[in-house]
Amino acid sequence: MLRSAVRVLPKFVRTTTSICVVTSNGPQTVSRAVRCSYVPSRSLMERVHAEMEISKGEKLNDFESAKVRRKFALYDINEDGSIKHDDYEDYIQRIQKAYDLAHDDPLLHAFKNEFEAHWQRMLRFMDENKDGILSIDEWMDFYPRVTRTAREHKFENLPQFLQTLADAFFTLMDTKNDGIIDAQEYSEFWSKWEHKEVDLETSKQHIRFMTKDGKHTLNREHFRDVHADYTWSKRPDTIGKYAYGPIKL
Repeated sequence: MLRSAVRVLPKFVRTTTSICVVTSNGPQTVSRAVRCSYVPSRSLMERVHAEMEISKGEKLNDFESAKVRRKFALYDINEDGSIKHDDYEDYIQRIQKAYDLAHDDPLLHAFKNEFEAHWQRMLRFMDENKDGILSIDEWMDFYPRVTRTAREHKFENLPQFLQTLADAFFTLMDTKNDGIIDAQEYSEFWSKWEHKEVDLETSKQHIRFMTKDGKHTLNREHFRDVHADYTWSKRPDTIGKYAYGPIKL
């Protein structure tokens, strides 16, 4: 588990022996000396301007809309149709309860820091009427600016907060700490998150889909590819379909 506080814009990177947090200021080790690679990051404004290239007039298809609404639902914890700061606090509490984290646990502190920064960034770029609340309309309007980018569709070209979210989910999901997500871990994670069972057989089907029937291993590198595909793919037959768990089409 992660045992280090996170500064703004972290990337979670698992080594063979531990977890490191790589920030714009360099690697922060967890509990003992391990080798971490520093990943320099561009300024937030520079990244956002690049990511907000839009194909004018192009609308999301039904599958893309379903994915964006699914992402919205992950944050709309109380299911009232909007995202507020309280939802972010509930988000953290859900993580704390699901993984039995103490209030002073460094992992919990890391998530609080990152999600507070994430919330402020989303308000800055999505909250068009500046009411401190993100509506589904504002959300649906913003995400095409990411999905319609002309940049190469690779993980490193995702907005920073989506990279962080993918790595954080992997870290939480990999409860066996073996660097691979299996069907049991997938089932346990999304069952906790959804507050309803995602059965093992369904989870096996999703894992097979994401790994192309076992052609790939669902390690961190491929997990990142899956999340990148979720953001950009226009078709439901590509590997990213279940990046954020079960999805209604």
